[in-house]
Amino acid sequence: MAWIKLGTFPDMTVEQVRNQAATKLAEYAAGNSPAKVKRAEKQKLTLGQAFDQYMKMYAGPRGIKTANDLRAMHASIATTTPVLANRVIELVSSIYNRAKEWSYPGTNPATDITPFKEIERDRFIRHDELPRFFRALEADTSVDFKHFVLLSLLTGVRRGNVLATRWEEINLEMNLWRVPDTKNGDPLNVPVVPEAVEILKERKPQDFIFVGESVTGHISPPKERWRKLLERAELEDFTTHDLRRSLGSWQAIGGASLAVIGKSLGHKSADATMIYARLSIDPVRQSVTSATSAMLAATGHQHPGGQ
Repeated sequence: MAWIKLGTFPDMTVEQVRNQAATKLAEYAAGNSPAKVKRAEKQKLTLGQAFDQYMKMYAGPRGIKTANDLRAMHASIATTTPVLANRVIELVSSIYNRAKEWSYPGTNPATDITPFKEIERDRFIRHDELPRFFRALEADTSVDFKHFVLLSLLTGVRRGNVLATRWEEINLEMNLWRVPDTKNGDPLNVPVVPEAVEILKERKPQDFIFVGESVTGHISPPKERWRKLLERAELEDFTTHDLRRSLGSWQAIGGASLAVIGKSLGHKSADATMIYARLSIDPVRQSVTSATSAMLAATGHQHPGGQ
């Protein structure tokens, strides 16, 4: 037997009490005990309580909270994946920083750990790879997949944003694609080139551009089709994110400034765009050739040391 307090008189009328009692009795009849539900709610941990319990019962006994042990873990992970090791330290540091905001009295053991050097990925689709890439894409049987790949390549929009785009975010009259939720938190206006406009016109307007049966309502990342595409195209070490980088790289090859590239890709900081300054030697070679030719022309000689 369990007693449930419904309320007090005169805050509740007799009629209100009868109605509440009938509701509670119906819950009991259905096998749901309000008393058990209340006890379960009391037993739930808050995030702060869970963190304290984790530190006391797991991290502390294992020494994970000490800087030396965290440094050892960082080094251990880095033997195979240095980038992942850095991300782990960043996560731990973030947790401790937030915990201090919640009055956690301890120190942050990740503060003095130096991250491993990371080499920025600079893979993009090269001139000699484009023909077989497009032939392999044309051979695919999925229209959704073809359109996803082409829109990613032609707009530079991130994979997740492409898949989750709603039709209301596309303005074909202005050839503009507004991405409301980007990685850096700011919305992004993307110019839609004529080739991308034609692709969008081929699709049936629905809630999402790529409607799917997943819980999100849109299709999931096409990992298996992407793997088979790379096999047909005989490409190695090329990811769907490299499609985005390919647009920026070809912009750089065409002589676009870093500011323009950063703007088109939605980079918030100049550092994120700096990689495109070294992706192709062609603009550098052209500039050096023009400069040397101009210097030699000024001397009246075609070759250094010539008569």
